[in-house]
Amino acid sequence: MDSERIRPPQFIILGVQKGGTNSLYHYLCQHPQIVAATQKEIHFFTLNYDQGLDWYQSQFSTEADGRQILTGEGSPYYLFHPLVPQRLYESFPQTRLIVLLRNPVDRAISHYYWEVKLGYESLSLEAAIAQESERLQGEAEKICAEGNYFSFNHQHYSYLSRGIYAAQLQRWMKFFPKEQFLILKSEDLYLDSEKVVNQVFNFLGVPNYQLSTYEKYNANTYPNINPIIRQQLEAYFQPFNQELTQFLDQDWSWGMPENSSNFPHLLSDFPENKSSQSTLTTVEFMKKVDYESAWDNYAKNWQSTSSEQVYVGDEWIGVAAGAASSLAEYESLIEQQFIAPYIQSHHQVLEIGVGGGRTAALLLNYCDRLVCADISNELLNATHKRLGDERVRYVKLDGLTLNGIVPQSLDVCFCYDTLVHIEPRDIFNYLTRIPALLKGDRLCIFHHTNLLSELGWKKFLQDWDKNLLGNRHGTAFSLMTDAIMEKFLTHLNYEILRKDTKSVPRDCVWICRAPEII
Repeated sequence: MDSERIRPPQFIILGVQKGGTNSLYHYLCQHPQIVAATQKEIHFFTLNYDQGLDWYQSQFSTEADGRQILTGEGSPYYLFHPLVPQRLYESFPQTRLIVLLRNPVDRAISHYYWEVKLGYESLSLEAAIAQESERLQGEAEKICAEGNYFSFNHQHYSYLSRGIYAAQLQRWMKFFPKEQFLILKSEDLYLDSEKVVNQVFNFLGVPNYQLSTYEKYNANTYPNINPIIRQQLEAYFQPFNQELTQFLDQDWSWGMPENSSNFPHLLSDFPENKSSQSTLTTVEFMKKVDYESAWDNYAKNWQSTSSEQVYVGDEWIGVAAGAASSLAEYESLIEQQFIAPYIQSHHQVLEIGVGGGRTAALLLNYCDRLVCADISNELLNATHKRLGDERVRYVKLDGLTLNGIVPQSLDVCFCYDTLVHIEPRDIFNYLTRIPALLKGDRLCIFHHTNLLSELGWKKFLQDWDKNLLGNRHGTAFSLMTDAIMEKFLTHLNYEILRKDTKSVPRDCVWICRAPEII
């Protein structure tokens, strides 16, 4: 960037609120080539637009002292305000744009308690979220219609709305090209401030610079949140995070349980007032993992968020697992690595956990007949619509047994993208039952998560505290490792033919032969 040709500001931190923007701005302004504005949050394009451009530019220093300097500001309301992208583009189209995105659940909770601290919020967290839609109704439209209209509710009570990141970025990228943005995770800034700050310096075209300390600014503390509320928030934001992942072509799941749909209508689910009847006891909360309802709900509420997503489950493209970046690439990997080398035209194949039928459709191109088994009737119906009845049979599982499948009738057991969601004890249970169903080659392909991989450990650190005291949604990822699986397989006399931890770096895939049942 040539700072002499671009009027200040040369950079702006657009948001998000409670995402670390204050800390990042203080870090940047300690660089010898970056000069702070009169204040970090000028709010010109939102609250002070009527002051005029001359007033705005007077907030930035132009004293270079012989140095090539940059200057900028950080107003986290900019990202969310509907008029700011066009206003900024019309005056400063070359400005570099920095965005910090925080886990929207944590952001919403922190935002709420910040408003409480400021004295602006008197409702409970549940009531504030339940009333957000009503509080914001018509406010964005009025801002766009009147220009100088200030909406207190839009700025202060947008707890959920500000966490729908893809929609906000899409609005911005109608005016500014993608390469003009640096989009970072707030959690990365918290975890390794020096690395992220130098990444920003590189984006701005200034040399790396090490600060003496990286203290947090405007950090907020608040009490522990009812885990039920957190689960509801995760369910609400999960499809929006999927949309963001698709839009930016990288993983923005923040380790939330994929496709969790227990509470698809969050705003109406939250009670406006707390009562003893709306609070679950610890005993009620500690219940078994309900895989069946979780996957039925997922299938019922599934919606495509891109043209690439035609069938249920198509949104899982292997990005978070480090395996692929598109559906076609992921399907090709599964086919070339784990289907084509092993499945033969005479094989009778059992797939446990067919989901929406993605791998089933691939298997059917190689095998003679296919048995599709799943705990969810909704997913079996989705697969049936996709594959039909020719050479395919469908079996509803009960979660404990493999009843309904004829003993010694199958050559291969294929289980991909299923054991990643199943707890180790349940995996062991299935492994004890599979050999009785197999004959001939008795091949098994098992895919599961690996906590000991770099990506697996990262995912564990992201979501360990969301699965406490039995708070385990049926679609969440399980705590499994390659060492545990190897212990299971060897104990049960499976012959291990291949162990693959490279094709899907977060996970582990085994090719093995089940013991023969005499």
